[in-house]
Amino acid sequence: MMRICLIYGGKSVEHEISIVSANSILNNIDRKKYKINGIYVTRNGSFKEARIVKKKGRLELRPTKNKIVFSLGRTRPVSIENNNKIIRNINIDIYFPVIHGTGGEDGSIQGLLRTIDKPYVGSNTGSSAICMDKILTKRILTSVNIRTASFIEIKKDEWKEKQKKIVTDISSRIKFPCFVKVANLGSSVGIYKVKTKKELILKIRQAFTFSTKIFIEEAVIDPDEIEVSVLGNQDCIVSSPGLVIPSSEFYDYNAKYIDGKSRFEIPFRKSQKKKALNNEIRQVAIKAYRTIGCEGMARIDFLYGKTKNIKTPRLFMSEINTIPGFTAISMYPKLLEYSGVAYKKLIDNLITLAIKRYKAESKLKTNIF
Repeated sequence: MMRICLIYGGKSVEHEISIVSANSILNNIDRKKYKINGIYVTRNGSFKEARIVKKKGRLELRPTKNKIVFSLGRTRPVSIENNNKIIRNINIDIYFPVIHGTGGEDGSIQGLLRTIDKPYVGSNTGSSAICMDKILTKRILTSVNIRTASFIEIKKDEWKEKQKKIVTDISSRIKFPCFVKVANLGSSVGIYKVKTKKELILKIRQAFTFSTKIFIEEAVIDPDEIEVSVLGNQDCIVSSPGLVIPSSEFYDYNAKYIDGKSRFEIPFRKSQKKKALNNEIRQVAIKAYRTIGCEGMARIDFLYGKTKNIKTPRLFMSEINTIPGFTAISMYPKLLEYSGVAYKKLIDNLITLAIKRYKAESKLKTNIF
């Protein structure tokens, strides 16, 4: 029986969502086929053993005080330590990272797993890092003629020296309203809609408390916020599109996780009526996924609407999420379930895809002789 290890938690604003996602996978994975272990990453980045307990009829991963020690080499086990003594070793066959945002989607955990030479679910180090950097993602997608909303990048040192010029440039090129966005955070943290120069300056300063690199993006006016799920390596399938109906002006952190009033439309009815739009969403999703080199899974987000400079509705690529939510209400599994891939089968497919990639990479030459 194959041993799977769920890695969850993390130094991320999405820490709690990661816990829910991991427990959801735990309760839906085929336990006749897989043995499950858990590694909990604390908010300060420590790796702890997590054990499975049963609570109110459901399984739950519960962190212990035992430390995790990784060893280099595909045949080497993971060691469990307590009081600086190894109490047991576990041989993990494949890792399943479920850390959303920082530390999970930025290539960090993928780099660790690549270093210890173990297969893992999801995109590789490079693709994960690219998708986490929204500016880099936009530049790459634009280079292959995928439409994204216009933007201006600002670095912190540049802002200190040229604030007046930058504000003037934004006012003339991007125009108001617009969005101030941190380049490398998830869950809409560090995203602000601004309507005046005064708001712009205030929110730019606020954004720079999260990162040294931000961008100002033109607003798509009253957009349809569309999401699709992608499953596969280079040969991939795309779900039917779904529509997010946010409870606030846009789908921010509060609308996603706090007030519980956002609604979802699966499938997105407008795309069902407009075959050209439906086809465009699917084709652009596949092109973006392959261009970045994503593998395993991704949720890809779009906006459909007008801008100050584009007067007829157009499809704008928004972002790629390489470790999407796996909770009971998350769009990624729900969209695929609607499209014919049940949750248990989805997990099984992701594990199979990870093993297939690992086997292919293991055959590559590592020397020139």
